[in-house]
Amino acid sequence: MSNEFGNVQVQITVSGSRIVDAVAVELPEKTAQSARRSEDVNSRYSGTSGMVVARQGADLDTVSGATATSGSYRQSLQAAIDRARG
Repeated sequence: MSNEFGNVQVQITVSGSRIVDAVAVELPEKTAQSARRSEDVNSRYSGTSGMVVARQGADLDTVSGATATSGSYRQSLQAAIDRARG
C-alpha cells in the first residue's frame, strides 16, 4: 500500500488459522521523521508479540503521529490476511 510518505508492505506467517508473526518488509523512510514514525508503527504492530498477533487481525490502534503509515499497514495486513485465507 502506498501513502504520501512511501510504500508499506506487510508479510504474515500463519500456523493453522492463527497469525503467529507479522513483518513489515517495506516502510516509508524518505525523511528522518518518516523513518522514526515507521519504526514506531513497526515496533507496535510487528513481531511475534506485536499487536497483529495479539489481535489476530487488522483491527489495530492508530500510532500517534503516524496516521498515514498506520492506515497503510492495516490495509497491507488485511490484504495479506485475505490471501492467506485464500
